[in-house]
Amino acid sequence: MKKIIPALLILVVSVLLISGCHKEVKVIPVTGTIIQNGQPLADVRIEFSKLDTGAISFAETDSAGHFTLTHTHGKSGAEPGKYRVSVFQKGKPIPLPTGTKLEDIPEERRNETSPDIPITNSDNSPIEVEITESGSNNIVIDIK
Repeated sequence: MKKIIPALLILVVSVLLISGCHKEVKVIPVTGTIIQNGQPLADVRIEFSKLDTGAISFAETDSAGHFTLTHTHGKSGAEPGKYRVSVFQKGKPIPLPTGTKLEDIPEERRNETSPDIPITNSDNSPIEVEITESGSNNIVIDIK
């Protein structure tokens, strides 16, 4: 009994500390479309990085360039604020050398892809957007 009380006390204090340290973030639903030269960018990866805190939300576009952001906390959306947007063409599977069979490649290398390629404005200017607490957060990102 003597050992149970200190262990129970430690457990209760730990739970209180952990729950008190977790700050609930306000996340707003965000959807949008990415276009470049008037055409939707399909199957790209996007990352929204909040300028003041570095908080991240991310998504992948569908075949029409549409996306729905997910916050790193797992909630759908992003925190209100100003963001820098990074867009990446996802890496492609690396083709097997001629005459090589899949079983000849070590298992840990079988699903390798080429590096992701950043997509930027032609003048390399940053892509920035603002997510507001009210109003529509259906964002159109037009890469020039």
